[in-house]
Amino acid sequence: MKKIIFSCLFTLAAWQLVYTQMENRFSIGPRIGANFSNVNSDGTKSLTGLVAGITSTYSINETSGLTVDLLYSGEGYKSGNLDIGLNYLKVPILYNLFFGRLGEAFRPKIYLGIAPGFLLSANSNDNDIKNQYKSSAVDLVGGLGFNHRVGNRIWLNADLRSFFGITSLGESGDLKNRTLQASLGLAYGI
Repeated sequence: MKKIIFSCLFTLAAWQLVYTQMENRFSIGPRIGANFSNVNSDGTKSLTGLVAGITSTYSINETSGLTVDLLYSGEGYKSGNLDIGLNYLKVPILYNLFFGRLGEAFRPKIYLGIAPGFLLSANSNDNDIKNQYKSSAVDLVGGLGFNHRVGNRIWLNADLRSFFGITSLGESGDLKNRTLQASLGLAYGI
C-alpha cells in the first residue's frame, strides 16, 4: 500500500513539475494565409493558394522556441495553358529566435527549419495527376514575423515564410518547390 501511495505522490509531483515548466511557454491556435508558389523551372508562373491549419509554439527560454504547425497547403504552378495544383499536408518544424523581452506586447522573430509535406491531391485543369508526383516532399523554410499580444495570453502571429524544395516533387524530372507564404494566426497560451 505504501508503494502505491508513494507512486501516486511521485507521479503527481512529476506532473506538477512538468506543468510548471510548461506554464506560460506553450501556445496553440489557428493559422490562415496565402501561398504564392512556383517551381524551379524556366517558363513557369506562380499560382496563389490557401494555407490553413493549426500552429503551436513552445518557448524554450526568453529568446528561442520551437514551432510545429499542421497545415493544409495549396501550392502549384502554371506551365503554358496548364494550371498544376498540388495540395499538401505540411508539417513545418521551426527553430525561432525572438527579439525583445519575454512578456513584451510586441516581439519580432526570425526562424529556420524544415517542412515535410504529404501530397493530398494533384490536378491539372480538373484532371487527377497525383500518380505523376511523389507522395511526399521536404522543404527548407526560413522566415520572419512578429507576435503581438492582443489579450491575456492571446497572441496575434504574423509571418512571412519562404519554402525551398530540397527533394524533387515529380516521379520524373527535378522539379522543386518554391513558395512564399504570408499568414496570420492567433495563439492561445495554455
